[in-house]
Amino acid sequence: MAPRRGVAALTVVMILFVVMAMVAAYPHRNLVFEQRISANSYRSNRALEAADAGVEWTVAMLNAGRVDGNCQPSVNPAFGDFRSRYLEDSNDETNGEGGYALEWGATLANRVYPACIIRDGALSCVCPSMGGAVADIGAPADGIGSAFRIAFILPGNAVRAGAMEFASRGCANPGAGASACFAQTHDVLPTVDGLSGALTTVGLVRALPIPPKAALTAGGAVSVTAGELRVRNPDNNSGLTVHAGGDLTSSGSGTFALAGPAGSGSDGRLTTDATLSALAAQPNEAWFRALFGMDSATYQRQPAVVRVDCAAGCTLATLNNTLAGYPRNPIWVNGNLNIDAVANLGSAVDPLMLIVTGTLTVSANATVRGFVHANDVVWSSAATLEGALVSATTFTASAVATLSYDRSMMDIIRLRYGSFVRTPGSWNLTVF
Repeated sequence: MAPRRGVAALTVVMILFVVMAMVAAYPHRNLVFEQRISANSYRSNRALEAADAGVEWTVAMLNAGRVDGNCQPSVNPAFGDFRSRYLEDSNDETNGEGGYALEWGATLANRVYPACIIRDGALSCVCPSMGGAVADIGAPADGIGSAFRIAFILPGNAVRAGAMEFASRGCANPGAGASACFAQTHDVLPTVDGLSGALTTVGLVRALPIPPKAALTAGGAVSVTAGELRVRNPDNNSGLTVHAGGDLTSSGSGTFALAGPAGSGSDGRLTTDATLSALAAQPNEAWFRALFGMDSATYQRQPAVVRVDCAAGCTLATLNNTLAGYPRNPIWVNGNLNIDAVANLGSAVDPLMLIVTGTLTVSANATVRGFVHANDVVWSSAATLEGALVSATTFTASAVATLSYDRSMMDIIRLRYGSFVRTPGSWNLTVF
């Protein structure tokens, strides 16, 4: 039998093969490790981005109008705005007027959480109310997407009035059940691929920092050509009925009846005020800046201001949905407005704040509760206003005009109306 050949060579080849396999496996181990790091980093960043999206969403919602249970805009008066749903006025004025408290107080068990699922650039959200049923958030069956949940919390000590804090919890995927990212539970951390959070402080930029002290304020003359101008101001702190830079005049069948605070013995009139007329005559929007604290271009860009284009003139019908959908937002009418229909605009709880850049005409027997500012005012119907009316130039009445100063409404607008903005340097990582 011939001797076998190649055994040694085969052995060497097998040894080399094993060595090569080991050499190949070693860097592959590092590759697997790097892949795991990359996947974890992706989940972590996804959760952090979801938390930051929650911060931006919350600021936007705080400046929005009425919303339903799924956070969608609504004109249904049964729904309140997002801000009123989770924050309530605080009587604690330790740090100044205008503080907020939480609807549920200090009881964690009663807390409710607005939340959203983000998928393919679209949001599915819930905005639950205290004591109400939570709407279906529309969670995807496959669990794909990211999510965030918002928890409003009381700010710490020495925080200025009008500031609030909230925690945004971001998750790399929505989760499910009681441990979902969007769950309405306070004592269960979500079971998700990645979890992050952001704690943010927001402050209120007030829409009317310096409210007028008179029921009727005008930069120029106040005239009554027919009917009667009835103005009263029962507030002892101001007492002004008509504050004008020009004269208060009547002609034809026009008359006026002014009444200051009870027992004052004064009609509360302050007319031909040189300081007021000079302010109205100054350039660079001195009048507007004095009242609102900024120029008109900056003011109308605030996130809470709802802008309505009335370059061709608007009637009340044009504004109906806007007024119904934004009960506590400043309404900016760019142009002329005619209140030409019988209506109740604003209320003692949610007074109207209306700014008209052109002429405001009142030609129907409407009742307005709140603050109204216009470039000039033409009053031609027996309407009523409770709150305060300001005309940058003139006021002319040709019908019965009943104006009454209401300090409580002015305080609501002064302390509660405006835009929430993020406080610089307030962003911090947290898990809530």
